[in-house]
Amino acid sequence: MDKRSAVVINGKSVSIEWTRSAERALVDRSRPLVVELELYFSCLVKKFVRFHDEPAGRAAVGVGDKLMLCFRSVTSTACTMEVAERLGRQPETELDTAASKQFAPKRVRLNFRGGRWQGEFWM
Repeated sequence: MDKRSAVVINGKSVSIEWTRSAERALVDRSRPLVVELELYFSCLVKKFVRFHDEPAGRAAVGVGDKLMLCFRSVTSTACTMEVAERLGRQPETELDTAASKQFAPKRVRLNFRGGRWQGEFWM
């Protein structure tokens, strides 16, 4: 059975669930895992999930003592194939508007498989 919890991001409840293998990997960690959820507005809207050992100066919400979530909305500053090919994505800037502060994921799911973290989220 998956573990479940909930936190509040941007005033909205966010459901978090993680597998047994993820629970075992979290227990084995000496410090919390930081899960960065990114809503990326560029030529298309994309979602990214990244895993870090530190929150990198971003506000993070604790989910117990071994897991932290941070959510950010960003937009590209350019939209050209040349830049995307060179950087692997378009250059970005953090969205800091009243509208962007209304965004929050509804559900996050985490797994640890083959020695790697996996994650997805739904808006």
